[in-house]
Amino acid sequence: MSSVDVNNDRSLSRDIGLFGAISTVVAGTLGAGLFVTLGTASSTTGPSVILVVILSGLLAMSIALNYGWMATIFPGAAGSYAYVSRTFENRLPGFIVTWSKWLGYMAADAVLAIGFGSYLQVFYPSIDPALAGFGLLTVLFLVNLVGSKGYSVSQNAIFGVLILSIVVLVLPGTVNVEPSNYQPFFTGGADGFLAAAVPLFYAYIGIAVAGQMGAEVKNPSRNLPLAMAGGTAILVLLYVWTSAVIYGVVGDYTVLANSARPLATAAEVFLGDIGTAVVAFGGLLATASSVHAVMAAGIKMPYSWAWDEVFPKFFSSVSDRFGTPHWSLLTLYLVASWLTFWSEGLGQAISIATFSYLIAYCAVSVTVLYVLATDSGLAEEAGFNGGPVLGLTAVVGAVGSGALLTQAYQGSLSIYVPWVAVGLVVFGVYWYLGKQRGHDVDAILNTLPGVPSDEYDPNVRTREVSDD
Repeated sequence: MSSVDVNNDRSLSRDIGLFGAISTVVAGTLGAGLFVTLGTASSTTGPSVILVVILSGLLAMSIALNYGWMATIFPGAAGSYAYVSRTFENRLPGFIVTWSKWLGYMAADAVLAIGFGSYLQVFYPSIDPALAGFGLLTVLFLVNLVGSKGYSVSQNAIFGVLILSIVVLVLPGTVNVEPSNYQPFFTGGADGFLAAAVPLFYAYIGIAVAGQMGAEVKNPSRNLPLAMAGGTAILVLLYVWTSAVIYGVVGDYTVLANSARPLATAAEVFLGDIGTAVVAFGGLLATASSVHAVMAAGIKMPYSWAWDEVFPKFFSSVSDRFGTPHWSLLTLYLVASWLTFWSEGLGQAISIATFSYLIAYCAVSVTVLYVLATDSGLAEEAGFNGGPVLGLTAVVGAVGSGALLTQAYQGSLSIYVPWVAVGLVVFGVYWYLGKQRGHDVDAILNTLPGVPSDEYDPNVRTREVSDD
């Protein structure tokens, strides 16, 4: 039996609908930005962080459209791995891009788990945020273990309550804004403004999470682009509105910059104890839902590498009872838990995660440009015609991500470079073993990670493929 035939027994089930995919994007991202970094990012630029949110949102929307378009061509697991490896018909570039992103997912889970612990301190001041975060990771590990159905139901429920908690803050906050609180608007000049771009872009870090779960989303050619573009639009609206409110009601922006739970801090200014508690509860839900989504998405990368025979095969194993890639899930849980206790603070972990994500976003945007500029036939397989707009979003995504990488690398390379070196060794070993065993790379790349062969017809493959 070929490896491709074996993979058909390890495919994933499409149990996530449109609303589940949107809640993955929105609820899975809000905890990263709205409840954690929206305040701390202002330390270098002051209230002008509102403008950074808008500009970051334009870049995020471009990337979401790029991912959404590629997802209609390759609706498989691990998103960017499938897009890059199948477009260039080579497993190595896709592996390098997602190997670094896997590190980003684990770091992001650690950051968000710590953020959850910080909001929990509103109710239990003496609790250790790292210990609380570890507890959250453990609970969500068990939830994800039961598969995408359990994930989708719980994430949808969290999404509804989360939006309500935000409305409690922004509606009354809008009428309590004092324009004088926005002055001075720019406190750190051009350098300070640019420095805020990296942590603020982290606020949009989950926009492509739904793409990682492409093999589990129903009607992916319709639902994936709608979820990523629509979810990102909702995020931009919520971020701009909320940032305008919290900096408009708090007289000293440094209070927010120094707060691990900025929304609850802002709520204390004009809401009573009950309102503050509701917002803090929303922070708990937001950070928990983000950990939930990142965990569910992050496990798809080792699963996909194993599917493609460049990682230990057992990582593509799915449990007989729940259909979950349990070994991949266990690995992410253990590493994220360790990072929760090891991290020297939110800043370093955010930097590592953002740097890793930006590499993937830049790579996918370049991949879109390649597809549009060549006659590979892939563009005809897309679920919609992006026209000139897609060309523009691809350029914006590539250039914008590249520009942010020039800032995000600071504090990241000491970990990132050794991590990539380890990845290259891992890939090299399994590539060599596969060559010795006579693996048919062409046949492997004519499948899509997580998708049964009878569902995916690679009729656009016209060139011989190679990893050489």
